[in-house]
Amino acid sequence: MTVPLRKQLVAVAMIAAAFQLVLPWLPISPGRAISDVLIAVPAALAAYFYWRRSRHETGRVRASVLVGTVAGACWSIANLIYLADEIAANATVYLIGNVVALSAAVLLPLGVALHAPPMHGSRGYRALLDLAAVCGALFTVAWIYVLAPARTGSGFAFASALVAMEVLAASVALVTMSQNLPGRTGYAPRTLGAASVTLAAIALTGLHNNIEGHPWFAHGAGGGYLLAAGLTLIASRLETPRETTSADTRSFAGGWAFLPYVPFLLAVAAGATQQLSRGALGPVLVWVLLVTFTLVLARQFLTVAIVGRLAVKLAHQAHHDPLTGLLNRAAFHSRGAELVTAPGTTVLLIDLDGFKPINDRLGHAGGDEALVTVARRLTSAVRADDLVARLGGDEFALILPGDNSADRIRAELTAPMTVRGETVSVGASVGRATADGVRTLDELLHEADTAMYTEKAARRSSSAARPDAALPDAALPSAV
Repeated sequence: MTVPLRKQLVAVAMIAAAFQLVLPWLPISPGRAISDVLIAVPAALAAYFYWRRSRHETGRVRASVLVGTVAGACWSIANLIYLADEIAANATVYLIGNVVALSAAVLLPLGVALHAPPMHGSRGYRALLDLAAVCGALFTVAWIYVLAPARTGSGFAFASALVAMEVLAASVALVTMSQNLPGRTGYAPRTLGAASVTLAAIALTGLHNNIEGHPWFAHGAGGGYLLAAGLTLIASRLETPRETTSADTRSFAGGWAFLPYVPFLLAVAAGATQQLSRGALGPVLVWVLLVTFTLVLARQFLTVAIVGRLAVKLAHQAHHDPLTGLLNRAAFHSRGAELVTAPGTTVLLIDLDGFKPINDRLGHAGGDEALVTVARRLTSAVRADDLVARLGGDEFALILPGDNSADRIRAELTAPMTVRGETVSVGASVGRATADGVRTLDELLHEADTAMYTEKAARRSSSAARPDAALPDAALPSAV
């Protein structure tokens, strides 16, 4: 029986919270040892599940689960090394554990990025701006609470390197989580991203505790590591998104799109607190905040451009036929209603003759190509202020203000065309109605429709009386 994702997340959070509550009551060394074991086990299980999945995956998905395998293995091994150091303290062993743990911390956000489908074009540029801005915001918080207090200590270089890696890791995870991800499979990168952000936050909290002389588990650091390990285990069992073009083509991800703004709010709150407590911000903070909010502004300009382009695209799709690019039925009725109020305006209704044999012989792709050619010819045969639309199937409609251009349209339409390497022709039955300034567009279309079918029936009767009536419609242009 599969446990719902929400219940798994709640269970992991409750276990981590319970462990955090118990830690203050345990001696320091046994507490660390228990923590190492509790973290090593889910990390090892995550590595195993990722490795098992890698044997059945290919491409980017396989790369993502392989990175997850290595990250989980490194994390588990690092905690086993820490456990050995608790049993027999050794500076070299502890250093090796730190190196292996940092490797896992770096690989985890890489796995998050690979879990999500790639981003292209303006979405990719926006993600890069988000990444840079989030890094700046998180660095502001880390500088105030971690790096600034450590400036006078001997471990400042190590602390700076650790902060840089953790800030980058958390930023990559947050930006990836904020992107639009396809369907339920988006849970995998977001859950793994939550693990990466949690691990980065707890690593910085642990560093802060060490600098300020607090217990190692203070401020949620003890249960936080266990929470991150549990989230990684859950993510290893979730399906990884495939590289599809359906949901991935959308630009925004609902509420998740606001996730990168959380670090900005934290940076503002931390900066305000610093200003109120000390009366001034240092030059480092001033410049970091200035660059960060410049990046945020650039990101907003890019978002406005994306939204504008998307609005134009959606408006075009709402009013145009997707195959031919001509106006669709709704747009034709909307725009044509005003044009037919002018007396003398001509309304033409065209139904192609000989189209079905093309569709039957050359397939739907051939039929589509013929329709596109017809649409292009109709457009070239009319003037800029004439209206051309595809009403559906092989039926087209035109509104011609002023001069009647039916003869020019007829000549363009019936010329032979090349479709998928074959020369074919289509004819047309044309119905015509002339506006008198009183009748509506629907009434004129009804008159044109009646005239079109009257002409079609007359031509069929004439063809039946001719000896060459057996010739296929698509072989000869039909007279209009």
